[in-house]
Amino acid sequence: MKPLNLVYINSISREDITTMEDVLRDKRLTKYLWIEFILNPSMVELGTLYMENAVVRHSLIDALSWYLAFRWLFPENRALEDLYKEKTIIPYRIRDTIYREKRRGFLKGIMHARLC
Repeated sequence: MKPLNLVYINSISREDITTMEDVLRDKRLTKYLWIEFILNPSMVELGTLYMENAVVRHSLIDALSWYLAFRWLFPENRALEDLYKEKTIIPYRIRDTIYREKRRGFLKGIMHARLC
């Protein structure tokens, strides 16, 4: 298996992450998996192989919801858009409570990617 090309998670990890299982073993990293999906379309394709895992599925839903809400900010992510068009995952509306809960991670991710 070829090593993962992680955009964000490797920068916040204490060790080198080479597989999706490495990410899923670390609870702290799973909190940021949704940001990785937004910034890294190749990870979305890998994530679809793990859709039966609840953490991955919720991360994909979060990623799609935030991507659609802030599409003007991100580069095109065809993999997420395809999941939306195929109705594989259904996004939610980002309400104030959700925004307050996830805004810090979101801002860290876009600053890391130098999108703001």
